[in-house]
Amino acid sequence: MKLGRPVQWQRHSKSGRAEVARLGSHKRPAVVRVQSTEKAEEIVGFAQERGWKVIVAVEPDQIEDLSDLRKLMTTEAKPEIKPRLPPKISGNDYCPCRSGKKFKKCCGAAIATPGA
Repeated sequence: MKLGRPVQWQRHSKSGRAEVARLGSHKRPAVVRVQSTEKAEEIVGFAQERGWKVIVAVEPDQIEDLSDLRKLMTTEAKPEIKPRLPPKISGNDYCPCRSGKKFKKCCGAAIATPGA
């Protein structure tokens, strides 16, 4: 018997490597420890609004642990990434057609003098 992560947390990709289930999912719920029931109810409601699965433990004599909840909140707040534009080609750069000539003497010449 192999020791390691529980079987329910692992998935195997096509490459054969084990992948860990997403935090906040049914297979890997976020684990949170708080000191009061009011805070626990607030966290459960917050997680249900976002569709996260959480396990909340109320332990008044322990230090609060909200690290999994913070991880979920930071992954949710990532801004949209805009696609990057291709780099601008100046006249002294080599031509992207791979002719070996400078852009201004190759494909850039047709742009500079249209109809010629």
